[in-house]
Amino acid sequence: MTESPQGRSCTVSSKTEMLTELLEDLSRASQGNVQASVIISRSQGLPICSHFPPAEDTGLVPEEDVIAGRAIQIESQTIKVFKQLKRGPFVRMLIEGESGYVIVCDAGQDAILAVLTTKGANVGYMFFMMARHSKRIANILGG
Repeated sequence: MTESPQGRSCTVSSKTEMLTELLEDLSRASQGNVQASVIISRSQGLPICSHFPPAEDTGLVPEEDVIAGRAIQIESQTIKVFKQLKRGPFVRMLIEGESGYVIVCDAGQDAILAVLTTKGANVGYMFFMMARHSKRIANILGG
């Protein structure tokens, strides 16, 4: 058992519930533009928690393990590039594709948050919301 951000003791189950609530809130705040969101363990490269809004066509969105693996791969390469180009520590990245965005941001010592959105997403607002939620994720995960 660990302590929640509110100072209460919480189990792994309640941590998962809190993380799921954060991802669901992020999806709602995007006004339907989030197709998938995944919290990923940096050390293991595995999903910790994920949310796929029910209205999404599952054929258009990869499974959580694919998102997790690719996000970790992209993040590790980006960190190397940032060091070489002297851009400081990794904060977030945006990758734009023809049909949407992949946004990856730091979420504490051993986690990242990856979000797949439609092309209609307000990227500035997504950055803002992901920054807020990433801090909460870090607090829940203890780092």
